[in-house]
Amino acid sequence: MKGDLSRKVLKDVSRSFYLSLRFLPKEFRAPTSVGYLLARASDTIADAGQLGIRERRDLLARFVEFVTEGKIFQMPEVDGLPKGEKVLMSRLGDCVAALENLPNWQQVSVRKVVGIITEGQCWDLDRFAGEGVVSLDSDDELRRYTYQVAGCVGEFWTEIGIGGRGRFARASDDEMMRWGQAYGRSLQLINILRDVPEDQKNGRCYLPGAETREQLLRERHRWIKEAHKGLDQAERYARSLNGKRMRFGTVLPAMIGRKTLSRLEVASWDDWQARVKITRKEVYVLMAKAAKFAVS
Repeated sequence: MKGDLSRKVLKDVSRSFYLSLRFLPKEFRAPTSVGYLLARASDTIADAGQLGIRERRDLLARFVEFVTEGKIFQMPEVDGLPKGEKVLMSRLGDCVAALENLPNWQQVSVRKVVGIITEGQCWDLDRFAGEGVVSLDSDDELRRYTYQVAGCVGEFWTEIGIGGRGRFARASDDEMMRWGQAYGRSLQLINILRDVPEDQKNGRCYLPGAETREQLLRERHRWIKEAHKGLDQAERYARSLNGKRMRFGTVLPAMIGRKTLSRLEVASWDDWQARVKITRKEVYVLMAKAAKFAVS
């Protein structure tokens, strides 16, 4: 994978993921970087609010064909995209070229996970297409969505590890796949919980059965508990990995997620609307804790 693609573009679209990636073994970086960049590109398409829902669904379908079959794809001009995402969308050809340079089995894994993610994004566009604030009807809907857009990423990560050279983990493959899925789902759930007030303004509510402020605060507490359970499995996952660099790079997002949940637990409605964030200084402290975890 081209150095500027993995360093510059990836760093610009996700500093937190780039931070973890830097510490992963070299053979692990290329497939996970390509997979992340392609998934981030599909996310940019799905979130392009200036385009209609039907147009975005059509673009997502054509994007999947671009990734899986090499068909031509052109993203229309969209105002207001962050600089990193603009650059990413202009470099999609390089991303697919990097994908095609991977071993065949890694290409299969990347294309599979991108397909699952885009299915979830299309479902999301359809599900919240109504007037006013549209809410999910059931816990199962939310759990299925978090699997499609993030739980499958935990499975992908595990597939890449198991398929590589050497012993990936001390736990069984089945356990790692299950814990990896829970890890991805919990990180997505944390993103959803952080964004509830903003999503509600945009006509969508991912927390089932919540409409009023009081209901949202109550349901926030319930889903925070579920996210914590997922992070418990994430820590089992990271602890089972062989290699200090793998343990460090894998546990760090879980630690950042745990810190975010602790902030959400005590956040007032005003704090929630302002969006809960972790400072760079706090990330450095968590990096030190992750290093200690990695060698313990």
